[in-house]
Amino acid sequence: MREKGFATLLILLLFSAFATFGLEAYLKAQSENRMAKREALSRQAVYASEGGLEWAKSELIINPVFTGGKRTIGEGTVVIKVTVGEGGYWVTSDAQNGLVRRKIQVFLSPDSLDPGHWIMSQYQEIYQ
Repeated sequence: MREKGFATLLILLLFSAFATFGLEAYLKAQSENRMAKREALSRQAVYASEGGLEWAKSELIINPVFTGGKRTIGEGTVVIKVTVGEGGYWVTSDAQNGLVRRKIQVFLSPDSLDPGHWIMSQYQEIYQ
């Protein structure tokens, strides 16, 4: 009779241990999944911000008084601001994708050797 109780207790302990290990593995996998999703959104926001810079470059070639605007790139939005600086333009590209936001500022000056192209002399990501 005691042996049946011991076997039941042993099975219950083993079941509890396996359930605990399974729950721990599930929680770790969920955490990794959230981190991967956040990293993907972050990269998409950076790419969208850089896409906004390329849009500003092409607009400045066509229209030298371009001051910026707003674009939708993929699932994110990009806000471009252009201000005239000494010998070129300060361009700020502020992209948001989901909850992730990335802001890049560059200084562009016209390439005297290759008309229609830009020289990027400064590039910085702005953290807020």
